[in-house]
Amino acid sequence: MAENTEYFDKVAQAVVDCDKDTCLRLLAEGSDIDPLETLEKGLGKGIRQIGDDFGTGKVFLPELIGAADVMKSGVAVLDERIKASGQDRQSQGKIVIGTVKGDIHDIGKSVVASMLQANGYDVVDLGIDVDAAAFLEAAQEHKADCVAMSSLLTLNIEYMGVVVEKLKEAGIRGQVKVVVGGAPVTQEFADEIGADAFGWDASDAVKKVGALLAK
Repeated sequence: MAENTEYFDKVAQAVVDCDKDTCLRLLAEGSDIDPLETLEKGLGKGIRQIGDDFGTGKVFLPELIGAADVMKSGVAVLDERIKASGQDRQSQGKIVIGTVKGDIHDIGKSVVASMLQANGYDVVDLGIDVDAAAFLEAAQEHKADCVAMSSLLTLNIEYMGVVVEKLKEAGIRGQVKVVVGGAPVTQEFADEIGADAFGWDASDAVKKVGALLAK
């Protein structure tokens, strides 16, 4: 067990160091180690550490982005092993996330998605330029607990309100929490469109989702 602990720490450090090559090499070498444990105690530990460091100003956006990229690649490897082993990840909740229609910015949304995964959430990433119908369809298909939306363009944040209305029209708004974020988004705007929470950065978004779903 002590040997595995050392291994998990190395995987976590590769995430913190934004070192994808080392991370993937370690995952290949540790193919006989429980992938669920590696996900939680290795990749998850690393991305949570970088998130905490970002929150306290020890690291900055480039490091956060790099770590999220490593996390994403590592999760892809481990998810295949988890499926092959017949195991299931215990989910803290299902999150549908995407950058809204008209905006092709991917980085912030991807960082949030990676950190949600690291904290035990089952994440359905719809990508960029996502319209209201796609958010609704995914929320219904996956029985989402939360819809998370991002935009870095001031003109496009209004579209978040369109998505909220679509959820209302479909009669599922009461079952789905809505979290919004992005540089031009404010708490006042979130309140205006009827969102449940506003995340001012990736770490804050994860905390807000946790608080909402805990209720």
